[in-house]
Amino acid sequence: MDSIISQQIAQEIDLIIDSAANTTLDLRYDLALDAHVNDSYQLMMFAKKCKNLKLLIHYSTAYANGEREGLLYEKPFIMGESITKEKLTSNSPSAKFPSLNAVNELDFVSKLKNSIKNNEFKKIMKELGAEKYLAFLAKLYGWHDTYSFTKAMGEMVIDSMRENIPIVIIRPSTITTSYEQPFPGWIQGLRVIDPAIVFYGKGDFPGVLADPNCLVDVVPVDMVVSATMSAIAKHGYLQSPELNVYHVASSYVNPLSSSQLLNYSYEFFSSFPFVNSKGDQVKVNKMKYFDNMLDYSNYISKELLKQHDEGGELTHEVEHSKMQMLLKRKVEYLKNFSKVYEPYGFYKGWFHNGNMQKLMEDV
Repeated sequence: MDSIISQQIAQEIDLIIDSAANTTLDLRYDLALDAHVNDSYQLMMFAKKCKNLKLLIHYSTAYANGEREGLLYEKPFIMGESITKEKLTSNSPSAKFPSLNAVNELDFVSKLKNSIKNNEFKKIMKELGAEKYLAFLAKLYGWHDTYSFTKAMGEMVIDSMRENIPIVIIRPSTITTSYEQPFPGWIQGLRVIDPAIVFYGKGDFPGVLADPNCLVDVVPVDMVVSATMSAIAKHGYLQSPELNVYHVASSYVNPLSSSQLLNYSYEFFSSFPFVNSKGDQVKVNKMKYFDNMLDYSNYISKELLKQHDEGGELTHEVEHSKMQMLLKRKVEYLKNFSKVYEPYGFYKGWFHNGNMQKLMEDV
């Protein structure tokens, strides 16, 4: 926006809904910082110019709770907090660990990028191994990936800058297809957990890197919208200069294990199978679970090769070579996909939503 339009908007608006994000879990650290931390900073600078502002809604994620385990409450992040620091302090009150300062992280990456021409930054990051090191920071401080790490830091920035602005932070878990509105099962594209279910139904996902007993926290998209509207109705009316956090999640009130989800998928695809390009119905088997990448990789390679062989012998050597290449790409894709989502397949936390339940009662 140019400055004139920006000033006009600042004079008129009374509600800001901040839903912008990059949901790539393993996004390069500097890009994730820019999307989730710098943008939060810039937005709060703008919000302070809005004289009629009654409420700011910020979408975060329930997984901003990082590697915390057990029952996770709807508590805000304070600047300097980190999951690792929490664990060390609880085990040994005298233990010391460096504080996490989002502003310092932004400053560090900004100086690094400014000292290097933009078109050379990515190349140098890769050559020096700096990209892996910066992503490693997320795990060092107790988060699974750069997405959840920087979303938590974005919350810290908002809290540290809010002054008297009423803030609501909404933390959905895994958003999936609608429950009711605009109609049951609605979604745009394949997102987050949906590709895995579709791959399974098509016979391309014979095994999963996950604990069958761990909870899979999913929430329908229209329930997230309903929660947002309820928060606006309540806090837009109260206009209290507080920060309120809401988990829009299911693992506490309606827990669903990984095995339950995939057993339901098995029952569905057994009754309503996909039809392949040859017109044949795709048969699915019960999902197999693995706790390490080596066994998982060997299994999916073997299973996909077996499915290919069962599809009939190829008489042409060129076709066989193409199919081998295709199978190799499938295996690599599944390995990368599973590696990114591995922390969530073994997630040991579940999200308390007492604030959310009270909100729904109030409105």
